[in-house]
Amino acid sequence: MEMLKKTASVLVGIIDAIIASFFAAILLITVLQVILRYGFNASVLGGSEATEGLFIYTTAIGAAAAVCRRQHIYIDVIMKLLPLRLLRIVDVLVHLLVAFLNGIMITYSVGWIAKVGGNESPVLRVPEWTTQISIPVGCGLVILYCLINIVQTICGQWPLQEDRAC
Repeated sequence: MEMLKKTASVLVGIIDAIIASFFAAILLITVLQVILRYGFNASVLGGSEATEGLFIYTTAIGAAAAVCRRQHIYIDVIMKLLPLRLLRIVDVLVHLLVAFLNGIMITYSVGWIAKVGGNESPVLRVPEWTTQISIPVGCGLVILYCLINIVQTICGQWPLQEDRAC
């Protein structure tokens, strides 16, 4: 169980670093675009496309980081008031439902990418699949963290005493 926790923690640390670097790149591109547009009446070629792609990736993999922290679909006030046994049952059911829905999204997104992923972006001329692949990758990470959370709940590793209201 400790190895599972450590692996999940390392992976979410990597995800957090990727998200932070993407947000930093979005900030830099946006600030540069504003300065160039209003100061010099110019712009960065493909800046909007790059920002959009980075934002899509941060959203897709950010969902996995939220699931890891049990912050994705969770009504904290209500959940903390449930009896421990019911809390664990609800937690497992919620994670199973989230994993199932993400599995469906993977299934449909792979077919969608196969059909339209070969198109190129208008300005940067990169294949659209490079952005579209973020959906199955993000959904796969969500499923992984759902399974990890389910194992932790079943093994009694969650909720911790400090997670309880009383």
